[in-house]
Amino acid sequence: MPAVPGDVRYPRRFEIFRLEALGDDPFLTDAEARDQYEQGRRLAVTDAGSPPTWYLDVLPGRQRFTITFYSPHKTPVREVVWEPVDGRLLRRRALELFYPEGDPKRRVPYSQLLTVDQHWYADGVARIVRSSPIDEDVFAEIVAGEQDRLDVPEFGEWSALIAASTPADMSRFDVDAIDAAEDVARAAIAVGKPLADTARWSLPASVSTVLDTVTALTAFEPTPSLVPIIERDAAKILPVFVQGASPRQSGLDAREERRRVDELSSGLAGAFEYASGRPIPFPLDQRGDGPLAEYAASLRSANARSAQWWVLNETGVVVVRSGDEDAGDLALAVHLVPARWVSGRSGTPTGRPSADLRWSRADLRE
Repeated sequence: MPAVPGDVRYPRRFEIFRLEALGDDPFLTDAEARDQYEQGRRLAVTDAGSPPTWYLDVLPGRQRFTITFYSPHKTPVREVVWEPVDGRLLRRRALELFYPEGDPKRRVPYSQLLTVDQHWYADGVARIVRSSPIDEDVFAEIVAGEQDRLDVPEFGEWSALIAASTPADMSRFDVDAIDAAEDVARAAIAVGKPLADTARWSLPASVSTVLDTVTALTAFEPTPSLVPIIERDAAKILPVFVQGASPRQSGLDAREERRRVDELSSGLAGAFEYASGRPIPFPLDQRGDGPLAEYAASLRSANARSAQWWVLNETGVVVVRSGDEDAGDLALAVHLVPARWVSGRSGTPTGRPSADLRWSRADLRE
């Protein structure tokens, strides 16, 4: 059990792999740290252990409080995110990490681990995903009911925040971690009721599974069964989310709907960036001739609002957001297209009509 703050330290710079404060004068004094916090600047806080068992990262303006907990060997085991909503902190995320092959005594890519990722939203919805490299994912969107909230801490009063975030005592290493992860996911799902909206759809898979599907498709290999694939001309569409109804119809909050898509999009971008480098924004307003302009026209016809792309195994991989949360047609998908559609390296027109990249919940039923 991590120590609740009593004797804490305030690193000027904190190295998250070695869990060490850096520099010749590595720690702020309490007075310097208080001044930094009260002025709304970024602040790092750790317990006084060596290595520390937890690390708190406070973003500028106190807009986010992220606490990461570690094993005695510096391995992350839990990350919890709190953000201010209506004057109090709402627990936004808890990421539980499990290591079936034992404690690696270091950070490893999350795609290699068992994880249980829980997200909470101010409109009462929670999303739970148990991701596994050895089994199919477990997914649920539920109406969670009561939510965990805390007062924004005054400087030095970290105890309530740390105590509310501290990991439960469970098996996180070796073979017992498999059952522990399953138990955590099932218990989290059982807290609420399924989100009952027949028009709404979310991909019941993790971003790691989406990456595995994309990698398999670009290498012409068998794909995971959880991810549907819609074919349109030379493009393949992997749906990720369909809002299905306006907030007035669903009773959900438009801002939280946008946030859910923001998080899904960010997770996909992180997975593709790990595989293929930084994303490149796609110019939706591209006009003229050639594959780039033709693809841009197809995206505009599909009501796309933003797109970013990578090239993986000579295939364009594009994360596409479309629609509007207030109108109820917000959607997210991954496109697999010929690389020339995004890279612009071939300016020769194909001579074919633009591909119809529109899709809906009905395509998933088919």
